[in-house]
This record gives sequence, C-alpha cells and structure tokens, in this order.
Amino acid sequence: MKNSSHALQGRTYAGESLEDRQAKRRSQFIEAAYELFGTIGFRQTTVRNLCKQAGLTDRYFYESFQSIEQLLAEVYQREIGLIETAVLNSISTNINQVSVKSLIEQTLAVFFAVAENTKTAKIVWFEVLGVSETIDQLYISTIQNFANLFAQISLNVYPDLKISKAEVTTIAIGVIGAISQTTSLWYLSNYQTDKQTLIRSMSYMIQGTHLLLSQPNMQNIEMENFNE
Repeated sequence: MKNSSHALQGRTYAGESLEDRQAKRRSQFIEAAYELFGTIGFRQTTVRNLCKQAGLTDRYFYESFQSIEQLLAEVYQREIGLIETAVLNSISTNINQVSVKSLIEQTLAVFFAVAENTKTAKIVWFEVLGVSETIDQLYISTIQNFANLFAQISLNVYPDLKISKAEVTTIAIGVIGAISQTTSLWYLSNYQTDKQTLIRSMSYMIQGTHLLLSQPNMQNIEMENFNE
C-alpha cells in the first residue's frame, strides 16, 4: 500500500499529473522553437538555445522530441493548421453572405494577414526548404492539400467549370503556387507592396481563371485569340 501511495505521489506534483507536466514542457519547446526558427532560423538553432529559450534542460527536450528536425515539422504543421483554419473560417462565414468576388477578397485578406507575421512567414515559406527528404515530403503534401482544398471550393462555387476534376486540381496547384511565391517575395521585400494590392492582384488571377474556365467554348478561346 505504501509503494502504491508513493507511486501516485511521484506522478503528481503541485496539482499536475505527469502527463500534464510533459504536455506543458512539450508546449514550451514548441513555443521556443517558433521564436527561434522564426528569428535566427532552423539551421542556427541548437538544443542548447532551445532549452535556454524554453527554460528547461536538455533531458526534457528528448522526452518529447527525437531531434530538432522533428520539432521543426511540429511547428510547421501547427502554423499551416492556423492558416488553414483561418481560411476555412473566412469561407464558411462568408460563402452564403457575400458575392464570389467579396468571398475571394475577404479570404485572401485573412491569408495575407497571417502571412504578415514575420515568424510564421519565415518558418512556412523558408525554414522548411531543403532540410531533408522527410520535410520536403511534408512541404509537398501541404501544397497538395491546399490545392485540393482550393479545387474543391472552386467546384462548389463554380459548378459549371468546363474541364475535368484532374485539370481543376492541376490548375489549383498553379494558383496556390502563384499565391505562395507572391507571399515569399512579399516577405523578402520586407512587405513593401501594399497588402490591398496583393489582395486585388491575386483576386484578379483567381476570378479571371474561373471566368475563362466557365466559358462554354473554353477550349477554343486560346486558338481564337492567337488567330485574331
């Protein structure tokens, strides 16, 4: 009975269970990594300065993570999740309330507002590049997921598109790539371009693409223009 009581005491400290304390330390390392990856960068971050930033010792780091790369993946996925949630919330809130043009612009406004956070932008658009094959696959799957999301939303908003679902998905990858590249250059320029200019420009691209693909004779438009 004494041993059982001692074991229970060992698992609880200051009213927190062992699992709660482990989760709290894990969260501290994620926040520390976000700060360091978003400032000095992944490649300059060490376990030592992660521990210093988190206020914990290295034994607690290895309690939650096998490597700094694993922590990078965790932070990256968290930030991607925040972007996706913000975009989906904007769409679900506005899709039946405003015009398609306003829906696109409001969603882009939400997206660029998140990208305006320099730490998030640095991690999502730069720190994950070229780290390893595992992180590369994570990055590629993220682009594909956003493209699939864009394609699905496009088919819901524009049910009369005159092309196949595979073509919609491929075009969606191009649109997501254009928005992503625009965002990365915006960050590198220290956000010199006015945000409203970005929103309007990307909105023109999306609306123009949908307008073209909604035309009954869409497949003949390009050749007709060249022959004029």
